[in-house]
Amino acid sequence: MPNTAALTATTDAHPPAAERRVVCLDGVRGLMTILVLVSHYFGEVPHGITALMFGWIAVDMFFVLSGYLVGKLILEKQHNDNFFQVFYVRRVCRTLPIYFVCLIVNIVLMAAFAAPWVDADHPLPVWSYFTFTQNFFMAATGNIGAHWISPTWTLAIEEHFYLIVPFLFVIIPRRRLALTLTAIAIGALVIRAGAFELLDNQGLIGWVLLPTRADILTAGLLAAVAIKSDRMPWARIDYPLRLAPVVLLIVSSVLRMIDGHTGHSFDIFSPLLVSVACGIFLLTLVRGAPEAKRFHSKFLGFFNDTSYAVYLTHLPVLGLMHGLILGTRPDLVSAAQWAVTFAALPVCVLVAWLLTIFVEKPVTNYGRSWAWSNRPRMPRAVQGALAPAE
Repeated sequence: MPNTAALTATTDAHPPAAERRVVCLDGVRGLMTILVLVSHYFGEVPHGITALMFGWIAVDMFFVLSGYLVGKLILEKQHNDNFFQVFYVRRVCRTLPIYFVCLIVNIVLMAAFAAPWVDADHPLPVWSYFTFTQNFFMAATGNIGAHWISPTWTLAIEEHFYLIVPFLFVIIPRRRLALTLTAIAIGALVIRAGAFELLDNQGLIGWVLLPTRADILTAGLLAAVAIKSDRMPWARIDYPLRLAPVVLLIVSSVLRMIDGHTGHSFDIFSPLLVSVACGIFLLTLVRGAPEAKRFHSKFLGFFNDTSYAVYLTHLPVLGLMHGLILGTRPDLVSAAQWAVTFAALPVCVLVAWLLTIFVEKPVTNYGRSWAWSNRPRMPRAVQGALAPAE
């Protein structure tokens, strides 16, 4: 997933306090990256371990973390006169180059081998991946396309999010922002409920589109609004906030047990419950809860730094190694399959590290060279009044 924490970095040797990285959030991203790896390698395969299928929680946390960091950045920088320019240049430099490199390599590899183990039985239009519209095709067809690049639906949602949210924050008055974001979250819940309850074949509509997942990203935005507010009674609510994520996750688990294999209550409500839990958890860490120290780790920091590259490459690496060595798709039935899967872990980490060093960081550093002006952005009416008469 894109490391949105990089948005808050500057090229200054001593950046302002508002722009300094929060190390524990880097650790959270690193841990979520590891959870995705474990889930996809050892859980979400035909004979995987069901208890390890927790990658969806990590994906929700990625969304919430992106919402929080982007929302906080916008609140801090939206009044700069070059806000939109710098915001989108940094976003383009951070997310697109390594994505397109990995995408092109994947397309070439899938075309070169064209074997059953490539796992591309229901391909989507290639151009959809380059335009971040693959999630629309997934929703329309009910299939995830080529398996190696199927996780890119989350990147499509985030790109759509980046296009919309800066304008939303600038247009909506600050005093109405929390209420507006809450309404958006409720709207997403209603749309998702309609997709699951009213459509005979909802396919992936309830999972891969921004309108049906907006409540997750909005949970992060609301956390950003809360942390930047001077009206929050933190002293009274810090301890209840530490308990709230546990309660919300328990409620989500209960919904799972109640639904069984036929109900949709979990599908409808769990994204909101889990995302609110994630948002509150991030707030407790930022507020200095004791748990924050557990995420101050060089090991987790490494996986934070390489998280985007790991996310883009972990399935192709696993698929290629199983295909080239065993001639099959990834599974965990035989000892040989277990051995190949374990061997794929360091290979994936190495590939991700190389991509991070030689592709991602140089372009990201260039994006960071576009500094905030610190000059106030004037309303159009004021700009017009100051413009020289012709």
